[in-house]
Amino acid sequence: MSRTLKVAVRRGMPLLALATAAMAALSPAHATLLPQSWNGYHWAHTGNLAILVGHNTSSTWSSYLSSAEAKWSSDKYIDYIGMFGMTSAKSCSPIFGTIQVCSGNYGKTGWLGYTQVWTGGTQINQATIKLNDYYFSQAKYNNAYFRQQVICQELGNALGLDDLDHIYTNTNAGTCMDYTNDPSGKKGTNGTRANTTASLTDFQRLDAIYAKKDSTQLAFTKPGVFGNALAVPDAVPEPASWMTMLIGFLGLGASLRRSRKAAVAA
Repeated sequence: MSRTLKVAVRRGMPLLALATAAMAALSPAHATLLPQSWNGYHWAHTGNLAILVGHNTSSTWSSYLSSAEAKWSSDKYIDYIGMFGMTSAKSCSPIFGTIQVCSGNYGKTGWLGYTQVWTGGTQINQATIKLNDYYFSQAKYNNAYFRQQVICQELGNALGLDDLDHIYTNTNAGTCMDYTNDPSGKKGTNGTRANTTASLTDFQRLDAIYAKKDSTQLAFTKPGVFGNALAVPDAVPEPASWMTMLIGFLGLGASLRRSRKAAVAA
């Protein structure tokens, strides 16, 4: 039985930029690295993916989260399905087969956003994203540009997509996957392009990961299982679907009890 590995990527401030050296050391030795992927991590798929995204965020984040979901959902392989949250913002516990997005005051951690994925081998089976309002309440970060970049980048990481680079001072590449001191591109410090949303290059990189199909796929991530959340925002699964998900939780239990954890700062 494959072990479940917990890993994390943090969208931090410049003071954490050097911490990325830990990434290579924590890469699973058995991983088959996919193009542009974060240590080979990806959601297993036999066809297209429809991934549930639980909204455990304040109303301030609603429009940014929905916008980022819609942008990533324009990929030919991926649909993000927004729904009511299934955990609390404080604990931000993972829910099998889903991505749970949480916002709250997590303290002076040094990161704006923090993505964790749980994997069996290189296949992601659940993820959480934390958005740290400790910093977003400060004037420097409390604006649409930083909010949109961070949630866009974290949702990209939750798919297994690696960051474009971790250099805060170079010219903006025009993608949310590019670190910057000025996501707006208006301050004259990082060029004139905005790093607030996914770019064509991001979708090309994402498609390089998901073009190759797997032999299995989680039932919860198959299109049509929970309906079309783009047509029904914040859709809540039917009781039978919740039971299917609970069976998945139980099946994962033994593996989680023997899990090992690692953290990667980005």
